[in-house]
Amino acid sequence: MSIDNVISIIISILSSSVITLILSTFIFQPMQDKKKYVFEEKKRVYESIIVFAQIVLFPAEAKFSLGVARYNIQELSDDENRNNAINDLKMAIPKLKLISKDDGLVKELNKFIHQKSEEQFNILVNRLRKDLYK
Repeated sequence: MSIDNVISIIISILSSSVITLILSTFIFQPMQDKKKYVFEEKKRVYESIIVFAQIVLFPAEAKFSLGVARYNIQELSDDENRNNAINDLKMAIPKLKLISKDDGLVKELNKFIHQKSEEQFNILVNRLRKDLYK
C-alpha cells in the first residue's frame, strides 16, 4: 500500500466522522429533544386530565388522595370540586388540540365531560395512553 492510499483512507474515515457529528448535532439531537419535549408535555397535560376526571368521578375519595393535594380541594364541597374539575377539563381542550394529532381524543374528552361515567373515563384513559406512546 502506498502512502497515498493510507492518507486517502484516513481522510475518508475522518470525513465520515465529521459528517456523522454534524448530522447528529444539527439534525438528530434536535429531533430527539423535540420528541422528548412533546412527550413530557403530553404526559403533564394527560396526568392533569386524569386527576380532574377522578375528582369528577370520585370527589369524596379525591379529597384524601395525594395526587390532588396541590389543588386544595379539601376545603370545598363535592359539588364545587366537581364543577371546578369540569371547568379545568374544558380548559384542557385547547392544549389537547395543540399537542395531539389524534382528533378523536378531544371528542372522547367531551364525551366524558357530558357523560361523567367510569366507562367513558376508561375509554378516555386508553385513548390518552395510545396517543402518549405513539
